[in-house]
Amino acid sequence: MDDLAQSLKPLRRTQAERRARSERGLLIAAAEILVEQGYNAATFDRISERAGYSKGLVTQRFGSKDGLMEAVIAWLSARLEKAWRTRLESARSGRAKLVDYLDVFLSGIESDRIGSAYYVLLSAALANLLPQRDLFLKRHEEVRQKLIDCIREGVVDGTIRPVENVEVAATVLGCFELGAAVQHQLDPAMDIAALRAFVRSKAHGG
Repeated sequence: MDDLAQSLKPLRRTQAERRARSERGLLIAAAEILVEQGYNAATFDRISERAGYSKGLVTQRFGSKDGLMEAVIAWLSARLEKAWRTRLESARSGRAKLVDYLDVFLSGIESDRIGSAYYVLLSAALANLLPQRDLFLKRHEEVRQKLIDCIREGVVDGTIRPVENVEVAATVLGCFELGAAVQHQLDPAMDIAALRAFVRSKAHGG
């Protein structure tokens, strides 16, 4: 019985695991408040109350609201990147990788509620001249480079027709993504499924 009782005890988390768990909880709480109530409502008091941790822990983990918002941006960006990397396991060409990237992005708009916090923050950064503007610019340049790489790979493997200016083509696709995301914020009833179907049809040369 002693062995059975011992085996049924919950495993003790390491300090690193506890830290990761608390940080994730705070990031989720911050994102939820951003989506539900906006940037100004995302105070340490509200975030700590929502997450079930002390206000002091928020300060300890992130230092300032700017630090917290930067962490939220990085976390949301990493979630999208992870989803795309998973899809890459089955992608067979530059064209497929490009279509998968666009589809994963649109799928996130359609189904990932807290992912919308990214665009709340983007809007706040632009409207209020926040320092996070530079982080968004860096992130969007990283996305543009991924799109450039996919297009170039597709041209080389013959799945994408030669493009006169790959950089411009990638910028256009990035603007499409951003425009779709912002439009969905304005009109949640927007038919994202139709956009996804259109994009996926291009995987087959439609």
